[in-house]
Amino acid sequence: MSNIILPSKALDMGAELRELAAEWNFTVTETAEGYLLQPEYMLCLHGIYVDEENQGWRFSREMEATTWEDFLLMHVTHRLAAKHALLLEYDLPNGIRLTEPTPEHFESFDSYAEQVVSKEEGWLKEMKKNWIYTHRTRNVR
Repeated sequence: MSNIILPSKALDMGAELRELAAEWNFTVTETAEGYLLQPEYMLCLHGIYVDEENQGWRFSREMEATTWEDFLLMHVTHRLAAKHALLLEYDLPNGIRLTEPTPEHFESFDSYAEQVVSKEEGWLKEMKKNWIYTHRTRNVR
């Protein structure tokens, strides 16, 4: 599971998520832990979990998520972190890594795909980019 933490509980997360949902066409459902973000059916397998914790808000998705869910996770976290001048905390197996938000890299699905393959070149870059676009929806699975 991919985990990104926004280290602030001062955010009105419900209002922030509903504003983004109206723009990006996903639903926001309240859960016991926080919220569940779900894009439209064909773009969603599980959704994005937004759980309130002691240190802030944990955003996560399942490993087999669609690339659209991964894009949405990156777009929402980077955008909220930049808006509120927060660092992102990537919760990795070998520890936490603090990162400056770069919302411009995740402004659209195209910019997300470019960012993911930015270190590749030639046919390998094109092949990986094609995979990203193909796995954007659930019908491939």
